Amino acid sequence: MIEEKVAILQQIQRDFELLQRRLVELELVANEYRRAVSTLEFLKGAEGEVNALISLGGGIYAYSDIKESKKVLVDVGSGVVVEKDVESAMEFLKKRLEEIEKSSAETTNTLKSLALEASKIQREIAELSKKKEE
Repeated sequence: MIEEKVAILQQIQRDFELLQRRLVELELVANEYRRAVSTLEFLKGAEGEVNALISLGGGIYAYSDIKESKKVLVDVGSGVVVEKDVESAMEFLKKRLEEIEKSSAETTNTLKSLALEASKIQREIAELSKKKEE
């Protein structure tokens, strides 16, 4: 009986760790979307050509001139890229951000439930161990 409880507790701990990693990943994506929205807000107010630094990846950046600051290309999923005006792109990102925040809240609630369940099982293990000693 104790062995079963310990096995369940170990599984809960593994699930807990996976969900914690998922929560960190969601926060990284949410931060990326927030930065993108901020940049789009800047572009929305810009007139004419805009000077910018473009990330090439690996911590490498290049200077670039954005000639068309009122239109952007948006990855809408499955590798499909669509041209949108800045306002539409911002709304698209804000909806995605809402979805991520909702998923983050659900993950946090699941983590709380797992923590409660783990605590309950730990108490049961302690009680079973105490009975076994008596």
